[in-house]
Amino acid sequence: MARPTSGFWLAALALAGAGIAVSAPRPAQLDALLERARIDDPVAAWCAGEFASGRSGGFAVAVSSPAGGGRYLVLGVKEAPALLAPYSGGADLACYSAVEAKGLNQSIAASRTIHGRVSARWNTTVVCGFVENTNAICWQYSPEDRAFVKVGEWLT
Repeated sequence: MARPTSGFWLAALALAGAGIAVSAPRPAQLDALLERARIDDPVAAWCAGEFASGRSGGFAVAVSSPAGGGRYLVLGVKEAPALLAPYSGGADLACYSAVEAKGLNQSIAASRTIHGRVSARWNTTVVCGFVENTNAICWQYSPEDRAFVKVGEWLT
């Protein structure tokens, strides 16, 4: 089953108030982080968030690979980019506050066609991306582990 492009999926995103950037101009701060990380591949999608408590100015990005697919990264939390996961196909990326992630989880639970859950563990931004056509994974920065950990997944 392909990713839904209307109906429930859009309602879930609207309910959750997802911070999705599709064609908005990139902020200079993101361009500076990309340059510092020496990332030259195209950015297919991005969203801003507070990934570590009290540290704004972070960005989740989907960086396309010339061979197809790409990788999801977070910039601005550590010196080096944090790799979340590779993805196949097109990029589909969103950032949610902890409250918005709770609303997304409720929408997923109410669906008869989408299965999974999202459980934010801290009061920071949750980033979700489709790693395959029908499989989305969500991550959140763990202060204890000093790394991004999986906090959710759903299948469409």
